[in-house]
Amino acid sequence: MQIKTRTLGVVEATPESFVTLPEGLIGYDDQREFALVASADHAPFRWLLSFADPDVTFPLLPAALVADDYRPALAASDSRVIGAVASDPLEIYVIASVDADGRLTANLRAPIVLNPQSRLARQVVLSDGRWTVDHVVAGGNTAPQSSKGERTRQAA
Repeated sequence: MQIKTRTLGVVEATPESFVTLPEGLIGYDDQREFALVASADHAPFRWLLSFADPDVTFPLLPAALVADDYRPALAASDSRVIGAVASDPLEIYVIASVDADGRLTANLRAPIVLNPQSRLARQVVLSDGRWTVDHVVAGGNTAPQSSKGERTRQAA
């Protein structure tokens, strides 16, 4: 299946890349069906692409690449929503963006937790004050952007 986006152009998505966020993302609660795709041109970023709106495209990074000690505690309700039990391996991603100073930042306060078996995900807002919405990953212009220089959207 092909998804046409403004940020990446036409992207090929396979059924294995489909992800459902039953509650959507913060600020985008009407967007629930996505594809999570990788592009060699943008590694190590992954892209969360909305099926419903080509303007809704989020660059994600695996959380482990951003902060070595990042192990967010999930509530039982979070696990239940994504059909996970304690022993299930989960994938944790953070939304990346570029701040006003051109630094690559990541939202560690509200990660996206994916159960790769069920293909269900949830954006979890952490109460742990150690994690910020604008954790600096790198300085300068190192974040992905389209060839047209379009900015990417940031959720919560």
